[in-house]
Amino acid sequence: MQRLSMAFVLLGLALPGLTFAAAQHPAENARGHPASSAHANALAGQTDAARIEACTSAANTMIGNLGKGDAKAATMDFDSTMQANLSPDKLAEVWQQVEHQMGKLQGRGTPQNVMYQGHTIITVPLRFEKGALNAQVACDADGKIAGFFLRPAGGP
Repeated sequence: MQRLSMAFVLLGLALPGLTFAAAQHPAENARGHPASSAHANALAGQTDAARIEACTSAANTMIGNLGKGDAKAATMDFDSTMQANLSPDKLAEVWQQVEHQMGKLQGRGTPQNVMYQGHTIITVPLRFEKGALNAQVACDADGKIAGFFLRPAGGP
């Protein structure tokens, strides 16, 4: 008899929980289908890929124009802040100093990319007659060049 009353007590404790669970609307605990987040990730990946491609193209065009000595054409893809802070004349002066120290640009390596705080950053290894530098070009969401840095190449 004691077992039977114990079973009723346990059942009595379980039933309110079951009725509570049954009273909840399924949407309260519903999760999105995994495919929806996969789709969002795929779209984000496509967007990032397009931004990387556009920034790589802008970086290569800028470096190519600098190598030809055409600083005005090299600044064509600058955003408004870059245009205000780095004129074609100043860029030409800096590039001439680089060539004075490193020699003429001989070639470029394979660009590397990273997305950082809404910017696409492309690093292009540059080989000069007397050494190597890395050009870092940062592009904004519109594909405009928002930053340009020359850094010593790390490694052999």
